[in-house]
Amino acid sequence: MTQYEIFTDATSDLPLEVIDSLGIKIIPMDFEMNGKVYSHYPDERELDSKIFYKMSQEGLMSTTTQITPVRFIEYFTPVLKEGKDILYICFSSGLSGTYGSSQIAISSLKEDYPERKIMSVDSLCASSGEGLLVYLAAKEKLKGKSIEELYNWVEENRLNICHWYKVDDLFHLKRGGRISSVAATFGTALNIKPLLNMDNGGKLQLVEKIRGTKTCEHHMINKLKDNYLPDKYDTIIISHADCEHEAMQLEQILKKECDVGEIIHSKIGPIIGAHSGKGTLLINFYGKQRE
Repeated sequence: MTQYEIFTDATSDLPLEVIDSLGIKIIPMDFEMNGKVYSHYPDERELDSKIFYKMSQEGLMSTTTQITPVRFIEYFTPVLKEGKDILYICFSSGLSGTYGSSQIAISSLKEDYPERKIMSVDSLCASSGEGLLVYLAAKEKLKGKSIEELYNWVEENRLNICHWYKVDDLFHLKRGGRISSVAATFGTALNIKPLLNMDNGGKLQLVEKIRGTKTCEHHMINKLKDNYLPDKYDTIIISHADCEHEAMQLEQILKKECDVGEIIHSKIGPIIGAHSGKGTLLINFYGKQRE
């Protein structure tokens, strides 16, 4: 069987130690902050996420861009030259045009490397939900799956990756057009915490507006209790936007109330954080279905 590499993008928000241990290859994504363009890597070499969120809290705006075909070609070419195939697990097409860019790059590369398999699959996931899908795929690769088998596995299992977000900064949702200015102002005054998830089209949707952080977090745990399938895959990822204490508290509640498996912690990087803001908390798990 021909060797192949798993690629994903920096929106997957996987911890560096997980990336290194499983040999996952990450393509950086760009964002602009205060007039300067940065590339986001898992090691945060260009801008630490704590500094990013501090700048955001100070009122500095950030914007993100999709990965270009040129960057895909830059990262894929060395692997193809080694005679290896590529499976790229992409940030949701419901939130970015990155999947389309990957298809353009692959069409070009296939002209130069017709003997190689270069496959791109839409994760329909984001942040550490995408990370969990990639993590589980890398584990399946270790079991001996071929590139075609793994591509099919991703397509068959991607909608089982459940995402539940608690958003703290309502004004970030306002800037993204998800709520009105009035809703952001009154919601902040009333301590409203929106609960969001990913739908089957890979788009974020507002599910509930809940009063208080603790109540919102318990709603997240109840969503897990209703859908979690630990007998199939028991790994859970908890990620946070510069609110590590909340993430650790959520883990303790999970361990107390649920029979959970491995829990991985990660940080929500600037690509997702530009749209969700500081204080976002996210739990991802393999479940029966998305709501």
